[in-house]
Amino acid sequence: MFKINKEMMAFALENRQAIEEDYKKTYEAVGNSGAVYKGKQLPYLYYPSIYSAEDVKNFEKLTEDIYKIVNKSIDIYLNHPEVRPVWGFDKRLEDLILIPHRFKAKVPMGRFDFFYYPDGTYKFCELNTDGTSAMNEETPLTDVLLNNFAMKHFSEKYTIERYELYQSWVDEVASIYKEFIENGGQASEKPMVIIMDFMSKGSPLEFEVFKETFIKSGFDCEIVSPDELKYSDGYLYTNGKKVDIIYRRLVTRDMMDHYDELGDLIEGIKANKTCIIGSIKSQIVHTKKYFEALHHETVRKYFTKEELDYIDACIPYTRALIMEENMDEYVENKDKYIIKPIDYYASKGVFAGKEYDADKWRYMLEDCCKEGYIIQEFCDKSNNENLYFDEDGHFEVKTVNNITGLFLYNEKLKGIFTRAGFNAVISDLNDGYSLSSLVVK
Repeated sequence: MFKINKEMMAFALENRQAIEEDYKKTYEAVGNSGAVYKGKQLPYLYYPSIYSAEDVKNFEKLTEDIYKIVNKSIDIYLNHPEVRPVWGFDKRLEDLILIPHRFKAKVPMGRFDFFYYPDGTYKFCELNTDGTSAMNEETPLTDVLLNNFAMKHFSEKYTIERYELYQSWVDEVASIYKEFIENGGQASEKPMVIIMDFMSKGSPLEFEVFKETFIKSGFDCEIVSPDELKYSDGYLYTNGKKVDIIYRRLVTRDMMDHYDELGDLIEGIKANKTCIIGSIKSQIVHTKKYFEALHHETVRKYFTKEELDYIDACIPYTRALIMEENMDEYVENKDKYIIKPIDYYASKGVFAGKEYDADKWRYMLEDCCKEGYIIQEFCDKSNNENLYFDEDGHFEVKTVNNITGLFLYNEKLKGIFTRAGFNAVISDLNDGYSLSSLVVK
């Protein structure tokens, strides 16, 4: 991808006028597409992030390797009660995590984000499971950018491929449901799927595309808020119809914040007769405390030396942010650290030491100690170049920081999502951009 990136920048400089004219058309096309984030046009960069077949091979190996760690971590949590205090879940959540489920995948839906380096190595940023999203950022953006002036040129030179993110998930849901039935679940002739989330938290446009895809594939499907579900005789119902499959977009934190209001859902989870994809045990990996657990001696003793070598190479060192511990070290070496709240998402409350002076950083550390934060090794950024357009539509080539995410459905690589930015923290909350992600052969 890094070699191709240089070729793309050279092409832009050689064809400046055509690129700048095309940018105006592209900007309008993105505005008229479904590429939106929180009701506004998605911030994006003109050039896609283009990965090679070799990169994809690396990502498939990455998927295999990280799932070995993920699945073993969950087994350790389930089978060794002495490790559970490291995660610190309350008893209500722990009880939901321990409920068995009737299919193989412990984390059936994920977007695992990492920094990818030119030598093929990588460091994980976070593992998103509950509520994994951004399909509706990647898909319509690619629809537009694959046909811009520059990509038409490269399409004549290379075979360029893209990922499909909706039908591929519906197909995996069908496969998981089949496993569920084979392991004692009750079959329905035409299964009812609900896409479950609070609408104030979810991605309505994305949900609608998934709903349409489920229906085309022979399912009944509705988008349902968790507080609308009714429980009876071991099953959950929506508008009087029995729910067979829940595609859970509801983040576990949001569920626990509303635990007392969601009695019917909680009873349905405990009854264990509904195929819930994914089960609550994915929170073991989704929480920011997961990386802390992987570096905690109580947990590490259950991994082999080879597994520990992988963890140390690919998972940034992480520990709880505690007032009495190492504060001077964290301030004196502030550029080496980043702090994150244990269980927020969308990069809320994430701060990098290199963006603050020492006094401000100390104040933030001390303040965040009260809120439940982890402190983490600040990973080297993965950099390449893209075009930055000013308000008049003129561009300059700028170095951007990239973070790569893999959409993983039923433990298989099904897509790539790339974000970029100029700040230490890459997210929409920090003037970040979405990139279309393509594969060139």
